[in-house]
Amino acid sequence: MKIKDTDLNLFIAFDVIYTEKNLTKSGQVLGITQPAVSNALARLRDLFNDELFIRTSRGMIPTPVANQLIGDIRNALSLIQNTISVSEKFDPSTAEMTFKISIGDTSEYRLLPLLIKELAEIAPKVKVETYLTARKDAPRELASGAIDFSIDPPLQSDQHLKHEKIYQEDYVMIVREDHPILKKQKITIEDYLDLSHIHISNRKTGMGHVDMTLYKLGLTRDIYLRAQHFLVAPYIVEQSDMAITTTKGFAVDRNLAWRELPFDIDPLVLHLYWHENNDNESSSKWMRDLMLKTYGKLQQVS
Repeated sequence: MKIKDTDLNLFIAFDVIYTEKNLTKSGQVLGITQPAVSNALARLRDLFNDELFIRTSRGMIPTPVANQLIGDIRNALSLIQNTISVSEKFDPSTAEMTFKISIGDTSEYRLLPLLIKELAEIAPKVKVETYLTARKDAPRELASGAIDFSIDPPLQSDQHLKHEKIYQEDYVMIVREDHPILKKQKITIEDYLDLSHIHISNRKTGMGHVDMTLYKLGLTRDIYLRAQHFLVAPYIVEQSDMAITTTKGFAVDRNLAWRELPFDIDPLVLHLYWHENNDNESSSKWMRDLMLKTYGKLQQVS
């Protein structure tokens, strides 16, 4: 069969079905109905003379033939997209579009005010939507276009994701401005462990970066409060003797003080992730540059 006799949209449907493993979700991504997706799958099965995707309790699972095809199909789609993107010139002053970003609440609190200010001045019709996407789901969401970017520690290993270091900041101990511990010239590990601590996590159980570091040293701290979101923490710290261990930027413009930690801990490192399909897309490149520039300003303030 010649390419002129083939509907190239079928290959887009193939890629989305492979990513989503669900026909209804695939329809939402493609902007078509579930019966239309089923029709596209039927045509793909005829085209390749294979079932391609088998319905199971775990979703639409690709057959060996589908697994063999996906690499070439994605490479071809990426080449077509890049060819189109090269010919497009992105003009932020007139562009009307929405960028969807997966980002945590503290990064959101710090990034968005500056980013929105920049957009209002140079791209007034460009909008932003933010979400919190589970780390394990980010590659799929980026591949499907459900999100355009993800800002997260460098823990992703998906070969189809591009990324760049966007931010780095040291962890410190933060307390209220008149906390008794601030009278000490040097805070020891014993002083630190004697405090009651706030731990922020959206998981019900499990240790975070700070507690894993202490665990490796044979130490544990007293977690008095385990909360879901960082944004509630400053109000609690300001009105109590509790401490929170997080990055310096948390104390900016608040009635809080910070001190260096009495133990070594790796800094917070954030990377900006995007899918390889958008690597040369002009609007994506522009937004990536803008976010890198904005995080650079935050780095100077911290």
